[in-house]
Amino acid sequence: MKYLITLFFIFVFLLPSLAQTEKVKSNSNYGITLSFPWINYYYYVNYYKNKSERTFGFFGLGLSGYYKKDLTKISFNASITEDLSSPLGSINFSKKELKTSIACSYYELIYHHPVYEDLNFVGGFNFTNYNFRVASTIDSVSSYKKSDQTLGLSLGIEYRFSKYYSIAAMYRPALASFETDIKYRHLINFEFRIDLDFKKKN
Repeated sequence: MKYLITLFFIFVFLLPSLAQTEKVKSNSNYGITLSFPWINYYYYVNYYKNKSERTFGFFGLGLSGYYKKDLTKISFNASITEDLSSPLGSINFSKKELKTSIACSYYELIYHHPVYEDLNFVGGFNFTNYNFRVASTIDSVSSYKKSDQTLGLSLGIEYRFSKYYSIAAMYRPALASFETDIKYRHLINFEFRIDLDFKKKN
């Protein structure tokens, strides 16, 4: 499955833009993107239960710098996400309780390529840090944190409904882990993005 994803990425990423029949006036911008990956789906390792698990969660923030020319864009993104059960705030722990949670921070270099009108393919590579936490108020169980670092792909679809605003669905499968295990991990985001241009060249 990982090889199929890799082949798909290479095919689309290297797809030449010569297929466009109309010549567009060269226009390049530099800028930053504010991203809000508010809905997140994790496949991760629960070290308290010592097994792989899936969970949904809310909350995320990201910042990226980009270079955009004509209809394509290259960006470097840094983001954090949490698996909060509510998009409105954090969760309070009651007495004598044990909670596990997962969060991610990731850095990625991604390429945005138009495929149909305002729909873009997004592809690139990422370094992701999975942070598993146990928060315990039980005397016999200590709170702790375990981090996993992985290298993987960043694949997705982005829809631009204006010059500055877009939404995206991103899939980030891990291809290699710095851990000794061979367990699979991934992060799926649904996010809202705001582009802020601060330099233009015509």
